Amino acid sequence: MRYFSLFILLIFPFMACGQDNENNEGKSFIPQAASNSKVIENNNNAYASATLGNGVAYGKGTIGDKSMEWRAFELRFGKEINIPAFISEKLFLKDEKFRFDFIHYNEWHPDNNRRDGFSAQMVYRKPLSRKLNLELGVGPYFSMNTTTIGGVEINDAKLGALLSIATLVDLERFSPGLHMRYALNHVTMPGAHSSIALLVGVGKNFDQVPARMQSESSGNPIWLGVAAGISQTNHGGSEPAPGFSVEAKKYYGSHWGTSIAGLIEGDDDVRVHRNGVAVQGWFVQPLDENWAASAGIGPYVATNKRGSGNLQLHGLISLQVERFVGKKWKGFVSFSRVVTFTEKNDRDLFRIGVMRQFGI
Repeated sequence: MRYFSLFILLIFPFMACGQDNENNEGKSFIPQAASNSKVIENNNNAYASATLGNGVAYGKGTIGDKSMEWRAFELRFGKEINIPAFISEKLFLKDEKFRFDFIHYNEWHPDNNRRDGFSAQMVYRKPLSRKLNLELGVGPYFSMNTTTIGGVEINDAKLGALLSIATLVDLERFSPGLHMRYALNHVTMPGAHSSIALLVGVGKNFDQVPARMQSESSGNPIWLGVAAGISQTNHGGSEPAPGFSVEAKKYYGSHWGTSIAGLIEGDDDVRVHRNGVAVQGWFVQPLDENWAASAGIGPYVATNKRGSGNLQLHGLISLQVERFVGKKWKGFVSFSRVVTFTEKNDRDLFRIGVMRQFGI
């Protein structure tokens, strides 16, 4: 995951500031779902941020150095939620806003704990002044921790909660919606250690986000793609291996999609040489005319040549950033986590690829 996250942390400020340049030039590369599709303005604004910082682990299972070594990081994107007027009036909500965020959070490597995971948060935002906002977010946090218990190294998957408090400081002079994000993350994990971290980075509100409108005809297009990258088994002593994938994806309306993909994870020469087929459902959030972020989840059926060789059912969780190039092409960077639910052989898949639209 660190390769994907570092890439996003590097490109996000350029992507955020570059939005205005693309808009000013009048370019619009959102792929059309069909020949008579159109682009409309979405009433719900989008959000994205990337932050980096430090924290400590504490409580059950912590030993030695509990620091996150200044390498904890968080990536999030989300969509504002419209609150009905009669509810806003009853709750005295005037300038406050609500948003639903998808998050990847990495707590880095305190001694004997390498935990990261995925969260979905409901976020409340309160303006404190013209240049300062306060956010409070809370939601479930599905984490995977590579740790040694009783002399055995395992991938310990658990469900807990992630609480986030952030202040947003206006950087509008550089780009509309841009801000510094100062956040405090607290993780509560039943049966495992807790953590707290301070993260600093940049975020951006993307106003008037374009949305895809499907054609009224039944001939919706399919996107076909190929990708290559690195697979990393989440156990000590394993090395990264080259991996590949082929994928077919179809979109439904503005924010939803499904895909089927063939995965060749590669051979780490120690524990995992796995190939299989994954089906995922996707939430897609356009950020501007060219950029979009998405999250996918679904079952993954595969065989491990360094294991039993039998078909096994796993889970696959993915985050993806896309950049449209023309009406029929897009490039993407994706991270996927293979969750085996067996406390072993979980894997991170980092891929870079291209997709092309076929059909009308």
